[in-house]
Amino acid sequence: MPDRDGSSAFARTRDAWERFAAGDEVPADVPLSIALSWLRCRDRHRLDPLAPVQAPVRDDVVYRRDHASVFTMLGAVAAGIPGRHDGCVAAVTDGDGRVLASWAARGSGECAPAPGSVWAEARAGTNGAGTALAHPRAVCVRGPEHWSSALHDHSCVSTAVCDPVLGTAVAALTVSTRGHCLPVRPDDLLLATGPALRVLCDAAARSSAVLAGAFVDLDRREPRPLLALDGGGRVVAANSAARRRGLLPRSDGGRALGRAVAPALVRACGGDTWSGTVVVGAAGDTGGAGGTGAGTDDVLPVPAPTLAGDAPDRVAAVGRGGRLHLLARDDVRHARADGHDVWLVTDVGVLRAAHRGIDRLARELEPAGFLRLHRGHLVNAARIRSVHRGPDGMTVATDRAGAERIPVSRRAVPAVRAALGL
Repeated sequence: MPDRDGSSAFARTRDAWERFAAGDEVPADVPLSIALSWLRCRDRHRLDPLAPVQAPVRDDVVYRRDHASVFTMLGAVAAGIPGRHDGCVAAVTDGDGRVLASWAARGSGECAPAPGSVWAEARAGTNGAGTALAHPRAVCVRGPEHWSSALHDHSCVSTAVCDPVLGTAVAALTVSTRGHCLPVRPDDLLLATGPALRVLCDAAARSSAVLAGAFVDLDRREPRPLLALDGGGRVVAANSAARRRGLLPRSDGGRALGRAVAPALVRACGGDTWSGTVVVGAAGDTGGAGGTGAGTDDVLPVPAPTLAGDAPDRVAAVGRGGRLHLLARDDVRHARADGHDVWLVTDVGVLRAAHRGIDRLARELEPAGFLRLHRGHLVNAARIRSVHRGPDGMTVATDRAGAERIPVSRRAVPAVRAALGL
């Protein structure tokens, strides 16, 4: 049955939504970004598609100064959109999907979302702001592409603004309207949010300069092993003493170390006055020395780096005709990057990863025993069948015939040897 616009495309989308909500394994006849969002809403967030949208109001958040500047700039853009396009609503949300401000076209009868209401995908299902923030990008969500049936008569377009260091979404700019015709394109919002992104890039450059100066100064005064981490937990500098002690991460750029000290990073990045001591070990282990911050002694016990149980059980991939495949992670033998695309060599053939960028795939799968062998190669250590040493260095193969030659960089050789017990 076609929808009220007579659009067969939206009728197919509604049919696909009904089938998937009723229990189909994989959503069909919808864009990949929508299919992945539906999977998260049903299988991870356990949201009822027929229930009313829950957008609770919260107003207890304190923002960083550079983030507040981004919100102000996005607000100036959003405020002018309803005046140029009848019947639409523009809103600015923070990185958690919380509405900071919203504007509706005068006399349109449209209701703007309440400031403080939370439209994160985990609460409100597939929607413009929430889905753009869940996997930062520009998205369109039209009619029945929304997970909640209460939103099927609305359409929205949204783009996220991301922190260049952390890689996480800071804010989103969203335009929504009743019906299926959107007044703006994703490219329009990307251009409009460019100045806000430059604010974050400038702030990151200033922080980098301060970090570099502090590192050099401390290294001169105290000749002991020293590492410098950015706010995302990546090692950006190490002195010779740290290198001699083998403290410099070899295979993951320090991401595991960054995850381990994440509580301290969050605390330190939240203000200029705190310093303290981090004890890396089991959660709840409070051994170690204390630090000082704002007149108090703080010891932050933190868990050891992420274990395999925290890695995703399945990997999303795209086959011929845009068909979505959900693979058990053990079925993935290795992955290789081709520009921003990532190709997965699996037990069912070669498929393209649903998400772009091998760095992101590595972050998800390294806790499950995948090794970053090379800048463009990731391999399932449990699937390695042979190791070869030649004049060009080490290679490994995951096929029994040993015909593959997956290169191993010199920096990754110790990790490979350790994983295979060589």
